[in-house]
Amino acid sequence: MMRRLFIGMVIACMLFAAAACSNGSAAQPDRGELYSLTLDAMMPEDEGLNSGMTYIAIDMRNFEGLDEGDKQQILDFFADKYKLEAMDATYEQLIEKGLLNKETQVLDGVLLRVEKTEMKANSFAIEGSKYRAGDGAIGMKVVATHKQGEWKVSRAEGTWIS
Repeated sequence: MMRRLFIGMVIACMLFAAAACSNGSAAQPDRGELYSLTLDAMMPEDEGLNSGMTYIAIDMRNFEGLDEGDKQQILDFFADKYKLEAMDATYEQLIEKGLLNKETQVLDGVLLRVEKTEMKANSFAIEGSKYRAGDGAIGMKVVATHKQGEWKVSRAEGTWIS
């Protein structure tokens, strides 16, 4: 009798743990995927900024809830999709690496930045920019929503242009 009760309790605990894990995965979206999705929505905007780019730099200082694996996931996504070097770097680091043309003051690639992030139950929004030069940059707000089990960009709009 005690053995059956013990086995029943073990099974109940296993079922509870499995349910908690499945609910947790919906509540804890893959942040690397979300940042990749929303940042990538900036790339087709003002395509002139992409002309001749040799790299994509992503300033990840303001990213929330990422570990090193998530950051690498984002860099791998951009490197694979655009067949260019993707790096985590700030504007200042790009200058230090010699990746700014000193004559034209134009980056050899594009720099994606995030200034603000907002996570809700079924939406993820970023406000940021795509930068190539002082007179070649755009600000964007991108929103991804979770519907029918997947995240998709629902809105990508410019907020400023220089």
